[in-house]
Amino acid sequence: MALENQTGSSDDYRVRTYEPGDRDGILSLLETEWGYRPSVDWFDWKYVDDPYLSHVPITLAERDGEIVAIQGYVPCRVRRGKRVVSALKPVDAVVHPDHRRKGLYSRITERGIRHYTDRESAFFFNFPNAASLGAQQKLGWSEVTVVPMYYRLQRPSELLPTGQAAAPAGRVADSIARTGLGLWEQIAATSAGYDVERYASPPGNALESIYESDVPRTFHVHREAQYYRWVLDAPSAGHTVYVANRDGRPVAALVTRSNGDGDVMVFDAVPLGANHDAFADLLAAVIADNEGASTLSVTDQTLSSTLLSRFGFVSYETPILSRLCTPTHMAIRPLWSEEGTGPFSRRELADAENWSLSFLEVKD
Repeated sequence: MALENQTGSSDDYRVRTYEPGDRDGILSLLETEWGYRPSVDWFDWKYVDDPYLSHVPITLAERDGEIVAIQGYVPCRVRRGKRVVSALKPVDAVVHPDHRRKGLYSRITERGIRHYTDRESAFFFNFPNAASLGAQQKLGWSEVTVVPMYYRLQRPSELLPTGQAAAPAGRVADSIARTGLGLWEQIAATSAGYDVERYASPPGNALESIYESDVPRTFHVHREAQYYRWVLDAPSAGHTVYVANRDGRPVAALVTRSNGDGDVMVFDAVPLGANHDAFADLLAAVIADNEGASTLSVTDQTLSSTLLSRFGFVSYETPILSRLCTPTHMAIRPLWSEEGTGPFSRRELADAENWSLSFLEVKD
Protein backbone atom coordinates (compact mmCIF):
# COMPACT_ATOMS: atom_id res chain seq x y z
CA MET A 1 0.00 0.00 0.00
CA ALA A 2 2.90 2.37 0.62
CA LEU A 3 4.00 2.10 -3.00
CA GLU A 4 0.38 2.47 -4.12
CA ASN A 5 0.16 5.86 -2.48
CA GLN A 6 3.44 7.45 -3.49
CA THR A 7 3.06 10.55 -5.64
CA GLY A 8 6.26 10.43 -7.64
CA SER A 9 6.34 14.24 -7.35
CA SER A 10 8.36 16.67 -5.28
CA ASP A 11 5.40 18.96 -4.47
CA ASP A 12 3.28 18.82 -1.32
CA TYR A 13 0.39 16.82 -2.81
CA ARG A 14 -0.12 13.19 -1.89
CA VAL A 15 -2.02 11.24 -4.56
CA ARG A 16 -3.48 7.96 -3.34
CA THR A 17 -6.45 5.64 -3.11
CA TYR A 18 -9.21 5.95 -0.53
CA GLU A 19 -8.39 5.20 3.10
CA PRO A 20 -10.68 4.81 6.13
CA GLY A 21 -11.46 8.23 7.55
CA ASP A 22 -11.55 10.02 4.17
CA ARG A 23 -15.33 10.26 3.89
CA ASP A 24 -15.85 13.58 5.72
CA GLY A 25 -13.08 15.26 3.76
CA ILE A 26 -14.57 14.05 0.49
CA LEU A 27 -18.05 15.28 1.44
CA SER A 28 -16.58 18.67 2.38
CA LEU A 29 -14.87 18.95 -1.00
CA LEU A 30 -18.09 18.03 -2.80
CA GLU A 31 -19.94 20.63 -0.73
CA THR A 32 -17.47 23.28 -1.87
CA GLU A 33 -17.99 22.32 -5.51
CA TRP A 34 -21.71 21.54 -5.56
CA GLY A 35 -23.02 24.11 -3.08
CA TYR A 36 -24.59 21.52 -0.80
CA ARG A 37 -23.23 18.69 1.31
CA PRO A 38 -24.11 15.19 0.10
CA SER A 39 -25.41 12.90 2.82
CA VAL A 40 -23.53 10.06 4.44
CA ASP A 41 -26.30 7.76 3.16
CA TRP A 42 -25.59 8.89 -0.40
CA PHE A 43 -21.86 8.27 -0.02
CA ASP A 44 -22.34 4.83 1.50
CA TRP A 45 -24.91 3.86 -1.14
CA LYS A 46 -22.69 4.93 -4.01
CA TYR A 47 -19.23 3.93 -2.85
CA VAL A 48 -19.57 1.41 0.00
CA ASP A 49 -22.69 -0.70 -0.52
CA ASP A 50 -22.40 -1.60 -4.21
CA PRO A 51 -22.78 -5.33 -4.94
CA TYR A 52 -19.51 -5.78 -6.83
CA LEU A 53 -16.47 -4.32 -5.04
CA SER A 54 -14.88 -5.00 -1.66
CA HIS A 55 -13.18 -1.59 -1.48
CA VAL A 56 -14.17 2.08 -1.80
CA PRO A 57 -13.35 3.01 -5.43
CA ILE A 58 -11.97 6.54 -5.12
CA THR A 59 -8.61 8.08 -5.97
CA LEU A 60 -7.74 11.43 -4.47
CA ALA A 61 -5.14 14.09 -3.75
CA GLU A 62 -4.53 15.68 -0.37
CA ARG A 63 -2.35 18.51 0.85
CA ASP A 64 -1.59 19.28 4.49
CA GLY A 65 -4.22 16.74 5.52
CA GLU A 66 -6.98 18.32 3.37
CA ILE A 67 -8.54 16.39 0.49
CA VAL A 68 -8.41 18.72 -2.50
CA ALA A 69 -9.21 16.48 -5.49
CA ILE A 70 -11.20 13.29 -5.99
CA GLN A 71 -12.22 10.86 -8.71
CA GLY A 72 -14.82 8.19 -7.96
CA TYR A 73 -15.59 5.00 -9.89
CA VAL A 74 -18.96 3.25 -10.08
CA PRO A 75 -18.82 -0.51 -10.79
CA CYS A 76 -21.10 -2.51 -13.05
CA ARG A 77 -21.02 -5.55 -15.28
CA VAL A 78 -21.14 -4.99 -19.05
CA ARG A 79 -22.55 -7.64 -21.36
CA ARG A 80 -22.17 -8.29 -25.06
CA GLY A 81 -23.92 -11.40 -26.29
CA LYS A 82 -23.18 -14.10 -23.76
CA ARG A 83 -19.98 -12.49 -22.46
CA VAL A 84 -20.15 -10.44 -19.24
CA VAL A 85 -17.18 -8.46 -17.86
CA SER A 86 -16.62 -6.03 -15.00
CA ALA A 87 -16.30 -2.34 -15.85
CA LEU A 88 -16.02 0.99 -14.03
CA LYS A 89 -17.57 4.40 -14.69
CA PRO A 90 -15.41 7.34 -13.53
CA VAL A 91 -17.73 9.86 -11.83
CA ASP A 92 -17.72 12.81 -9.42
CA ALA A 93 -14.37 14.26 -10.52
CA VAL A 94 -13.76 17.40 -8.44
CA VAL A 95 -10.73 19.62 -7.86
CA HIS A 96 -10.91 22.32 -5.18
CA PRO A 97 -10.97 25.83 -6.75
CA ASP A 98 -7.80 26.81 -4.86
CA HIS A 99 -5.85 23.88 -6.29
CA ARG A 100 -6.75 23.93 -9.97
CA ARG A 101 -4.30 24.24 -12.87
CA LYS A 102 -1.82 22.05 -11.03
CA GLY A 103 -2.47 18.85 -12.96
CA LEU A 104 -4.33 17.19 -10.10
CA TYR A 105 -7.16 15.85 -12.24
CA SER A 106 -4.67 14.07 -14.49
CA ARG A 107 -2.70 12.77 -11.53
CA ILE A 108 -5.65 11.26 -9.67
CA THR A 109 -6.93 9.78 -12.93
CA GLU A 110 -3.52 8.29 -13.68
CA ARG A 111 -3.57 6.79 -10.18
CA GLY A 112 -6.89 5.16 -11.04
CA ILE A 113 -5.52 3.80 -14.32
CA ARG A 114 -2.49 2.28 -12.59
CA HIS A 115 -4.62 0.91 -9.76
CA TYR A 116 -7.14 -0.87 -12.00
CA THR A 117 -5.01 -1.94 -14.99
CA ASP A 118 -4.89 -5.73 -15.39
CA ARG A 119 -7.27 -6.26 -12.48
CA GLU A 120 -10.86 -7.47 -12.45
CA SER A 121 -12.31 -4.48 -14.38
CA ALA A 122 -11.86 -4.69 -18.14
CA PHE A 123 -12.35 -1.03 -19.04
CA PHE A 124 -13.53 2.42 -18.04
CA PHE A 125 -16.54 3.94 -19.77
CA ASN A 126 -18.09 7.28 -18.89
CA PHE A 127 -19.95 10.35 -20.11
CA PRO A 128 -17.72 13.42 -19.68
CA ASN A 129 -18.37 17.00 -20.67
CA ALA A 130 -16.33 18.44 -23.52
CA ALA A 131 -13.56 19.79 -21.25
CA SER A 132 -13.14 16.52 -19.35
CA LEU A 133 -13.24 14.54 -22.59
CA GLY A 134 -10.22 16.45 -23.89
CA ALA A 135 -8.26 15.73 -20.72
CA GLN A 136 -9.25 12.06 -20.79
CA GLN A 137 -8.22 11.62 -24.41
CA LYS A 138 -4.70 12.65 -23.39
CA LEU A 139 -4.82 9.80 -20.86
CA GLY A 140 -5.85 7.11 -23.33
CA TRP A 141 -9.63 7.47 -23.67
CA SER A 142 -11.35 7.13 -27.04
CA GLU A 143 -14.57 9.00 -27.81
CA VAL A 144 -17.45 6.72 -28.77
CA THR A 145 -20.35 9.04 -29.57
CA VAL A 146 -22.55 11.91 -28.51
CA VAL A 147 -25.59 10.26 -26.94
CA PRO A 148 -28.76 11.37 -28.78
CA MET A 149 -31.64 12.48 -26.54
CA TYR A 150 -35.36 13.10 -26.92
CA TYR A 151 -37.34 15.56 -24.80
CA ARG A 152 -41.01 16.13 -24.08
CA LEU A 153 -41.22 19.82 -23.23
CA GLN A 154 -44.19 20.22 -20.91
CA ARG A 155 -43.21 23.62 -19.46
CA PRO A 156 -40.74 25.10 -21.97
CA SER A 157 -40.69 28.42 -20.07
CA GLU A 158 -38.36 26.78 -17.56
CA LEU A 159 -35.74 26.42 -20.27
CA LEU A 160 -35.68 30.20 -20.72
CA PRO A 161 -33.03 32.34 -19.00
CA THR A 162 -33.75 33.28 -15.38
CA GLY A 163 -36.37 36.03 -15.17
CA GLN A 164 -38.00 35.25 -18.49
CA ALA A 165 -39.95 32.16 -17.38
CA ALA A 166 -42.73 34.28 -15.84
CA ALA A 167 -42.71 36.82 -18.71
CA PRO A 168 -45.47 36.80 -21.36
CA ALA A 169 -43.28 34.83 -23.79
CA GLY A 170 -42.83 32.10 -21.20
CA ARG A 171 -46.53 31.89 -20.46
CA VAL A 172 -47.35 31.73 -24.18
CA ALA A 173 -44.77 28.96 -24.69
CA ASP A 174 -46.29 26.91 -21.86
CA SER A 175 -49.81 27.40 -23.22
CA ILE A 176 -48.77 26.32 -26.72
CA ALA A 177 -46.98 23.28 -25.27
CA ARG A 178 -50.05 22.22 -23.26
CA THR A 179 -52.29 22.53 -26.30
CA GLY A 180 -49.91 20.70 -28.60
CA LEU A 181 -49.16 17.89 -26.18
CA GLY A 182 -52.87 17.49 -25.48
CA LEU A 183 -53.41 16.83 -29.19
CA TRP A 184 -50.52 14.35 -29.21
CA GLU A 185 -52.06 12.51 -26.27
CA GLN A 186 -55.39 12.21 -28.07
CA ILE A 187 -53.64 10.75 -31.11
CA ALA A 188 -51.60 8.34 -28.96
CA ALA A 189 -54.48 7.31 -26.72
CA THR A 190 -55.07 3.86 -28.25
CA SER A 191 -54.27 1.17 -25.67
CA ALA A 192 -52.74 -2.22 -26.43
CA GLY A 193 -54.62 -3.63 -23.45
CA TYR A 194 -51.78 -4.35 -21.02
CA ASP A 195 -52.24 -4.15 -17.26
CA VAL A 196 -49.70 -1.64 -15.90
CA GLU A 197 -48.49 -1.96 -12.32
CA ARG A 198 -46.40 0.65 -10.51
CA TYR A 199 -43.66 -0.09 -7.99
CA ALA A 200 -41.81 2.36 -5.73
CA SER A 201 -39.37 -0.41 -4.70
CA PRO A 202 -37.67 -2.14 -7.62
CA PRO A 203 -39.02 -5.62 -8.42
CA GLY A 204 -35.51 -6.82 -9.26
CA ASN A 205 -36.37 -10.39 -10.18
CA ALA A 206 -39.18 -9.32 -12.51
CA LEU A 207 -36.96 -6.75 -14.25
CA GLU A 208 -34.18 -9.30 -14.70
CA SER A 209 -36.63 -11.83 -16.11
CA ILE A 210 -38.01 -9.34 -18.64
CA TYR A 211 -34.47 -8.33 -19.64
CA GLU A 212 -33.42 -11.95 -20.15
CA SER A 213 -36.39 -12.53 -22.47
CA ASP A 214 -34.69 -10.58 -25.27
CA VAL A 215 -31.02 -9.69 -24.69
CA PRO A 216 -29.35 -7.55 -27.39
CA ARG A 217 -25.93 -8.47 -28.75
CA THR A 218 -24.59 -4.96 -28.24
CA PHE A 219 -22.60 -3.68 -25.24
CA HIS A 220 -24.83 -2.67 -22.35
CA VAL A 221 -24.94 -2.84 -18.56
CA HIS A 222 -25.94 -6.34 -17.53
CA ARG A 223 -29.39 -5.99 -16.02
CA GLU A 224 -29.52 -8.34 -13.07
CA ALA A 225 -31.69 -8.20 -9.98
CA GLN A 226 -28.91 -7.19 -7.57
CA TYR A 227 -27.84 -4.31 -9.83
CA TYR A 228 -31.39 -2.99 -10.17
CA ARG A 229 -31.91 -3.18 -6.39
CA TRP A 230 -28.73 -1.19 -5.77
CA VAL A 231 -29.02 1.46 -8.49
CA LEU A 232 -32.72 2.12 -7.91
CA ASP A 233 -32.15 2.54 -4.17
CA ALA A 234 -30.26 5.83 -4.65
CA PRO A 235 -31.17 8.13 -1.72
CA SER A 236 -30.73 11.22 -3.90
CA ALA A 237 -33.34 10.24 -6.50
CA GLY A 238 -36.85 8.86 -6.76
CA HIS A 239 -37.66 5.92 -9.00
CA THR A 240 -40.89 4.36 -10.20
CA VAL A 241 -41.00 1.05 -12.04
CA TYR A 242 -43.87 0.51 -14.50
CA VAL A 243 -44.46 -3.14 -15.39
CA ALA A 244 -46.78 -4.26 -18.20
CA ASN A 245 -48.50 -7.59 -17.61
CA ARG A 246 -50.33 -9.83 -20.03
CA ASP A 247 -52.25 -12.81 -18.61
CA GLY A 248 -50.61 -12.22 -15.25
CA ARG A 249 -47.08 -12.37 -16.67
CA PRO A 250 -44.66 -9.37 -16.80
CA VAL A 251 -43.59 -8.74 -20.39
CA ALA A 252 -42.10 -5.22 -20.47
CA ALA A 253 -41.14 -2.40 -18.09
CA LEU A 254 -40.13 1.24 -17.93
CA VAL A 255 -38.25 2.88 -15.06
CA THR A 256 -38.40 6.60 -14.32
CA ARG A 257 -36.01 8.70 -12.25
CA SER A 258 -36.66 12.11 -10.69
CA ASN A 259 -34.06 14.18 -8.88
CA GLY A 260 -36.62 16.66 -7.53
CA ASP A 261 -35.72 19.40 -10.04
CA GLY A 262 -38.88 19.16 -12.14
CA ASP A 263 -37.32 16.94 -14.80
CA VAL A 264 -38.16 13.25 -15.12
CA MET A 265 -36.03 10.72 -16.98
CA VAL A 266 -37.30 7.60 -18.67
CA PHE A 267 -34.37 5.86 -17.03
CA ASP A 268 -34.56 2.37 -18.50
CA ALA A 269 -36.70 0.04 -20.62
CA VAL A 270 -36.74 -3.73 -20.84
CA PRO A 271 -36.65 -5.72 -23.04
CA LEU A 272 -33.66 -3.56 -23.98
CA GLY A 273 -33.69 -2.17 -27.52
CA ALA A 274 -36.91 -3.99 -28.36
CA ASN A 275 -39.97 -2.53 -30.08
CA HIS A 276 -42.48 -4.19 -27.76
CA ASP A 277 -46.07 -3.03 -28.23
CA ALA A 278 -46.47 -2.78 -24.43
CA PHE A 279 -44.19 0.27 -24.37
CA ALA A 280 -47.05 2.48 -25.63
CA ASP A 281 -49.20 1.64 -22.60
CA LEU A 282 -46.22 2.05 -20.29
CA LEU A 283 -45.23 5.43 -21.73
CA ALA A 284 -48.83 6.63 -21.52
CA ALA A 285 -48.83 5.74 -17.81
CA VAL A 286 -45.53 7.56 -17.26
CA ILE A 287 -46.86 10.72 -18.92
CA ALA A 288 -50.14 10.60 -17.01
CA ASP A 289 -48.26 10.34 -13.70
CA ASN A 290 -45.87 13.20 -14.53
CA GLU A 291 -48.08 15.96 -15.91
CA GLY A 292 -46.45 18.43 -13.53
CA ALA A 293 -42.90 17.74 -14.71
CA SER A 294 -41.14 20.43 -16.70
CA THR A 295 -39.51 17.96 -19.05
CA LEU A 296 -39.48 14.24 -19.75
CA SER A 297 -36.21 13.01 -21.26
CA VAL A 298 -35.00 9.74 -22.74
CA THR A 299 -32.08 8.46 -24.82
CA ASP A 300 -32.88 7.62 -28.42
CA GLN A 301 -32.10 3.91 -27.93
CA THR A 302 -34.44 3.42 -24.97
CA LEU A 303 -37.64 3.59 -27.03
CA SER A 304 -38.28 3.82 -30.77
CA SER A 305 -38.28 7.26 -32.37
CA THR A 306 -41.71 6.49 -33.85
CA LEU A 307 -43.18 5.86 -30.40
CA LEU A 308 -41.48 8.91 -28.92
CA SER A 309 -42.75 11.17 -31.71
CA ARG A 310 -46.23 9.74 -31.22
CA PHE A 311 -46.15 10.97 -27.61
CA GLY A 312 -44.75 14.43 -28.37
CA PHE A 313 -41.03 13.90 -27.75
CA VAL A 314 -38.63 15.84 -29.99
CA SER A 315 -34.98 15.24 -30.80
CA TYR A 316 -32.21 17.25 -29.16
CA GLU A 317 -31.10 18.10 -32.71
CA THR A 318 -34.12 20.32 -33.38
CA PRO A 319 -33.02 23.95 -33.84
CA ILE A 320 -34.33 25.27 -30.51
CA LEU A 321 -33.17 22.36 -28.34
CA SER A 322 -29.76 22.15 -29.99
CA ARG A 323 -29.02 25.64 -28.62
CA LEU A 324 -30.20 24.78 -25.11
CA CYS A 325 -28.90 21.23 -24.57
CA THR A 326 -25.35 20.34 -23.59
CA PRO A 327 -24.09 17.34 -25.57
CA THR A 328 -23.53 14.13 -23.61
CA HIS A 329 -20.28 12.52 -24.78
CA MET A 330 -19.38 8.89 -24.25
CA ALA A 331 -15.79 7.66 -23.99
CA ILE A 332 -14.00 4.39 -23.18
CA ARG A 333 -10.55 3.33 -22.00
CA PRO A 334 -9.36 -0.30 -21.88
CA LEU A 335 -7.68 -1.42 -18.65
CA TRP A 336 -5.38 -4.13 -19.94
CA SER A 337 -1.70 -3.40 -20.40
CA GLU A 338 -1.26 -4.73 -23.95
CA GLU A 339 -3.53 -4.51 -26.98
CA GLY A 340 -4.96 -7.89 -27.83
CA THR A 341 -4.90 -9.25 -24.27
CA GLY A 342 -8.31 -7.94 -23.18
CA PRO A 343 -11.77 -9.42 -23.69
CA PHE A 344 -12.63 -6.83 -26.35
CA SER A 345 -10.58 -4.68 -28.70
CA ARG A 346 -10.47 -0.91 -28.37
CA ARG A 347 -12.02 -0.70 -31.83
CA GLU A 348 -15.02 -2.79 -30.70
CA LEU A 349 -15.50 -0.69 -27.57
CA ALA A 350 -15.18 2.62 -29.41
CA ASP A 351 -17.74 1.77 -32.12
CA ALA A 352 -21.03 3.49 -31.27
CA GLU A 353 -22.95 0.88 -33.28
CA ASN A 354 -21.84 -1.72 -30.73
CA TRP A 355 -23.59 -0.02 -27.79
CA SER A 356 -27.17 0.17 -26.48
CA LEU A 357 -27.53 3.11 -24.11
CA SER A 358 -30.32 4.14 -21.79
CA PHE A 359 -29.96 6.51 -18.85
CA LEU A 360 -29.14 3.45 -16.75
CA GLU A 361 -25.79 3.41 -18.60
CA VAL A 362 -25.40 7.17 -18.83
CA LYS A 363 -26.26 8.22 -15.26
CA ASP A 364 -24.77 7.08 -11.97
